[in-house]
Amino acid sequence: MRPNNESDAQVERKTSGMKAIRSISIRMMLAMSAIAILGALLLVIGVILGSRHELSERGFSPNDVTSGALFHGSLIIDSEKAIIFIILFVAGIIITTGMVAWFLSREEIRPLAQAIRLQRNFVADASHELKTPLSIISARSELIERRLRLGKPIDSLVKELTNDVSRMDNIINDLLLAARGATSPNAVNLSQAITHTIGSIDVLAKQREITIYFTPPATTVLALCEETGIERCLVAVLDNAIVHSPNHTCIEVTLHAAHDKAVVTIRDQGTGMEGNPEQWFARFARPDVQSEHHGYGLGLALTRDILSRYSGTIRVLSTSSCGTTMEITLKLAVVPNESKENNK
Repeated sequence: MRPNNESDAQVERKTSGMKAIRSISIRMMLAMSAIAILGALLLVIGVILGSRHELSERGFSPNDVTSGALFHGSLIIDSEKAIIFIILFVAGIIITTGMVAWFLSREEIRPLAQAIRLQRNFVADASHELKTPLSIISARSELIERRLRLGKPIDSLVKELTNDVSRMDNIINDLLLAARGATSPNAVNLSQAITHTIGSIDVLAKQREITIYFTPPATTVLALCEETGIERCLVAVLDNAIVHSPNHTCIEVTLHAAHDKAVVTIRDQGTGMEGNPEQWFARFARPDVQSEHHGYGLGLALTRDILSRYSGTIRVLSTSSCGTTMEITLKLAVVPNESKENNK
């Protein structure tokens, strides 16, 4: 029986820690036994060779000394040399033991350290990923409250609020699947994914009186990814664009197919990025420390991580004082030429 306040994760961490400690103890015991045996053999060999050397220096023939004489008090050893030899031998044993212990400990602790790091990343990722949906739900709730006071219908807002909760549930499931390394890419209609994303995040844009424009292409663009995953990416990039754009500006989203890639561009009218744009894709990087945005520098880093699961990319296409353009590329599920041949 475990305490009621002890979670499964805590029990698993304790179990992993105990297993690592037991494994280290067993391997250390075996290593120390091997070192002790090897050290004893080296000591005996050293004593015998040293004695033979002393016999030679004193004019005796080592071959004339029988093995019985060696072990019945006829052994000749230089005490000073013996002390030096013993000191070096003990120092060698201590150093060897320390190196073996360090190596075994590092090898055994590495999986545990990696598990702890992954757990911390998951908590940070989940906290960041749920922040925007919660902001959307909060803004939507305020609109519902305002309309109720004015006696206006709220049916559409309630439906959108239900969709927001459903998206949050999908995000949590996607985070859990990503933590297990499980992916199942399929053909996703990017026009629909972009439209859904804009519909969900538009409530945040309207608070800043920012307009998001998107005109779907004439032909359907199908990308090889997961709908929840690509919508998480689009939310992160659009949220970043909204936060860094002045009020009363526009954000333009475009979509087209180029060869075997689907290309999405998001252009804002913000003040641009300072420094090296690549640092924006590092985890917990905040190159704009003096801006009003108090994020944790995870959005774009998570976007790149998600896209890498689908062999996709994200980069800063351009940035200046007039705005920033981000580019997302994904593999097409159906290459245009193949699509034409299938229609014949």
